[in-house]
Amino acid sequence: MTSAALVCAAAFLGAGAANAHPHVWVTTETTVLYENGTIVGLRQRWSFDDFYTSMALQGLDTNNDGVYDRSELEELAKVNMEGLKEFDYFTVAKLATEKLKFEGPKDFWLEHADAPEGATEVTVTTGDAAFEGTGAEGAKTPEASTDQPGFFTRAWNALFGSATEPPKTAPPAPAQRPKVLSLNLTLPLAQPVLAEAPGFSFAIADPSFFIAFEPAAKNPVVLGAGAPQGCRAAIGEAAATVQPSAQAAAANEAASQPNPAADVSKLGDAFAQQFGSQSVGFGFAKSAMISCEPPS
Repeated sequence: MTSAALVCAAAFLGAGAANAHPHVWVTTETTVLYENGTIVGLRQRWSFDDFYTSMALQGLDTNNDGVYDRSELEELAKVNMEGLKEFDYFTVAKLATEKLKFEGPKDFWLEHADAPEGATEVTVTTGDAAFEGTGAEGAKTPEASTDQPGFFTRAWNALFGSATEPPKTAPPAPAQRPKVLSLNLTLPLAQPVLAEAPGFSFAIADPSFFIAFEPAAKNPVVLGAGAPQGCRAAIGEAAATVQPSAQAAAANEAASQPNPAADVSKLGDAFAQQFGSQSVGFGFAKSAMISCEPPS
């Protein structure tokens, strides 16, 4: 692996020293896995933002064919997965209030493919000078022309219409999604959970908010083959699924009051301590709750 890719991987995994704004954006898609009437794990797909992708891919196209295949991305995938172990893969699953354990990940790989619908495009949406030259500075709007037709031309056009029709333009082509790096991994539960057990939920989040995880706009959570009929997934705020302590409730109440001087990172730390260091990022983490209707 090139030094550039190693540095990029280190930046992705250096979540502990972050400030209160994200450095990497990840769009998540999750399939809940079922087997013999139980939930046995989560198959995840993390799609990184285009700016991180452009940095991470530097020097990885070893055969210079313009395509990044699995073999070229294999080493970066291993580096990322080894580093993610320290953070429990930013994934927490619970049955009611009981935190569930995962076994080590399996079937992981990186691919370079179209970004999912609604994925963050850093080089398009930011105006940060640090991204200068990447497209982040935005397209410049052409200045309006100051040339105006003469008086007689304007009068003729008013009476008889313009002698020239406006040029016909083709309808704009649909915007193409950028190709981004996507990490695919499966996290098996150490102990399967009954498929219809009430209160099963999970969240993918970085409490330091170095990495901003956001469920995909389309099909963020899918119930895999074997899910009982009447089961469904709902996405909500992770903090809302846990009953906070008096201290956390007080912090939440304080956060609801306008205070420009408030230190959001301290509030985030308070929530992280209350809900578990890897369970929720303040104000941004979203949990998925799996619920099933009783059989008729």
